[in-house]
Amino acid sequence: MIKIGLIIDKYHLEKKVNEFLRYLKTIADVSIYLEESHLLDLSELNFNEDIFFVKGKGELLLNLVKLIENETSIPVINSSKAIWLCFDRFLSSVLLKKAGIEVPDFSINPIGIQPPFKDYIIKNVIDQKNYALKPKIRKVNGHLQVSDERALNEAIKGKEKYQFFYYQKFIKSKWEFKVYSIGEDFYFYKQIPVLINPDKMKSRIEINPIPELRDKVIQIKRLLDLKITSVDFLKSKDNVYYVSDVNSTPNFNYIKNGPKIVGDYLIEQAKK
Repeated sequence: MIKIGLIIDKYHLEKKVNEFLRYLKTIADVSIYLEESHLLDLSELNFNEDIFFVKGKGELLLNLVKLIENETSIPVINSSKAIWLCFDRFLSSVLLKKAGIEVPDFSINPIGIQPPFKDYIIKNVIDQKNYALKPKIRKVNGHLQVSDERALNEAIKGKEKYQFFYYQKFIKSKWEFKVYSIGEDFYFYKQIPVLINPDKMKSRIEINPIPELRDKVIQIKRLLDLKITSVDFLKSKDNVYYVSDVNSTPNFNYIKNGPKIVGDYLIEQAKK
């Protein structure tokens, strides 16, 4: 039987993978590496898995993935490079823009220094914790300024103490488009943007494939070394699709038969 190692944090283990684990245990021998407990004792680690799957993006998870990559030939989905580039918003934005992929204008500014655009959203620089967006919205001289409570807390009160913010130009879009990609398969959805309707799942609908978005996601996957991902897009009034977020640990429960699709993909990759 195929052996699969699941590298995960407590939040994802308790909230996001119940159905996935039930299915996976019917087709594979599953070992769980939990960030909050097991990873701290390296003497207990004995890697004999055929493949690893990462569901989380904490520092300990990232370091364990690096260890596996450096010390073994066991494939890891997604790689440490992919995880890091996805949760460092500034670095991923720079790479995407340099590759010619449209991203909203962005900047990193010290606290108190305004960005070079009037309408913006402040996000946390390192998207590493498991929070829902908590927006604070205000209008200043007719311009929309949105700040994510996570970013404010991390910069001012959190242990990170960045003392600077990641600003992303606000793109007014009727819909937010989300594309999931698992291996060679793609799944397309749209929903009312979260700032308008925080309960995004009530408005989410599956849509026909959009070839332009498929091509962009393929390019992003190659650039960031991703095997499984979800990418968020906003469509401007000029009909330009902008990448607003790239996720290395997407919630595939939203896809019909998502847990089975991911489980079968892991088995397929392990056999290769």
